[in-house]
Amino acid sequence: MAKHDGQNPPRLMASITAVMREDPSASGRLAVLLKGLAGLYGIGVRCRIQLFRNRWRVSHRLPCKVVSIGNITLGGTGKTPMSIYMARLIHGFGHRVAIVSRGYKGSAEKNGGVVSDGQALLMDPSSAGDEPFLMAQQLLPLGIPVIVGRDRVRAGRQAVQRYQTGVIVLDDGFQHIRLARDLDIVLLDAQHPFGNGYLVPRGTLREPLSSLSRADACLLTRCPPAAIAKRFAGQSQSNHGLAGDDRRQPVFAAAHAPFISECFSAEHSDGSATKIQMDEWRGCPVFAFSGLARNDTFHKMLCGMGFELRGYAAFADHHDYSHEDILAIARQAGRKGAQVLVTTEKDRVKLAASWLGSMPLLVVGIRMDLGADTEAFERFVARKLGLSARSGP
Repeated sequence: MAKHDGQNPPRLMASITAVMREDPSASGRLAVLLKGLAGLYGIGVRCRIQLFRNRWRVSHRLPCKVVSIGNITLGGTGKTPMSIYMARLIHGFGHRVAIVSRGYKGSAEKNGGVVSDGQALLMDPSSAGDEPFLMAQQLLPLGIPVIVGRDRVRAGRQAVQRYQTGVIVLDDGFQHIRLARDLDIVLLDAQHPFGNGYLVPRGTLREPLSSLSRADACLLTRCPPAAIAKRFAGQSQSNHGLAGDDRRQPVFAAAHAPFISECFSAEHSDGSATKIQMDEWRGCPVFAFSGLARNDTFHKMLCGMGFELRGYAAFADHHDYSHEDILAIARQAGRKGAQVLVTTEKDRVKLAASWLGSMPLLVVGIRMDLGADTEAFERFVARKLGLSARSGP
């Protein structure tokens, strides 16, 4: 997988990443050092959790239901599409819902703010953070507000006071135990559920595996669609715990179902772009780019969708694109003989329409597909939150 010129991570970060990924070329000495640091980190995490368990630190409860969507590892497990799925589900039940997110790397993260009031988008991606902006954009037709802020207790109270919210979906909330929740769902990548088994910085675990005892349910993501459809010959495993785990929390499974959310062609004089149909470009050679925690998963997804991939530019997670970046990508795509650019919805929100030149751009989105587990999962959510399930998402 090619990386864009000038966008390689610093040498130390590249070395740490190699250790995390168990690369054979990784430094053994660095691995030992990182393992020691991971031990210290683990002590800190356990002490923090114990402070809350012994009530030496307080978990604040809001006057509404709170459902947390989180994970136990670094990197993308599908929290954003799952938060959208959950918000749509609860809205479909007939209840007022809002999303609260940290707003990571957005300028509003520190002081907080409203990304969307459910009627209009009130921030841009640089203020909101790319993922909260994407959630606000997709949930706007349903009138679902999105609020960001490092202090998610305050953001949650704001949601209740301003919008009479009955249920808050807490995006990336598993580690934010300062806010009490009624339902804790942990997402685990089915291919690498616990990373390499080490805590950061030696590995990708954000917490010890014992922390899974706090979860009400686990959701295995990125499961092969065929496996989701069959789900062990139609026998749902939602009542079974993880292998080797006797806690018996329900475990559900989901596939990342890709789809083309937008297609754009050459810009007009007003800076807008013409939408085009995906079918017009089937079989054309494409050049992809993304700035994700795990760019390799997007690369594999595009190959699975049948794209003729001529090249790939991988950027750091939450990369802030410039016009020069897009021009450089277009030049590289041209040299590779590509006719179409492809990126993710998360990356698309940070691209100005005026940057799109003569090469068309396809935007790939992700939907969570729980397959045979859908009905059982929705019943589980309704029961745990005490909601009446009027309809699906």
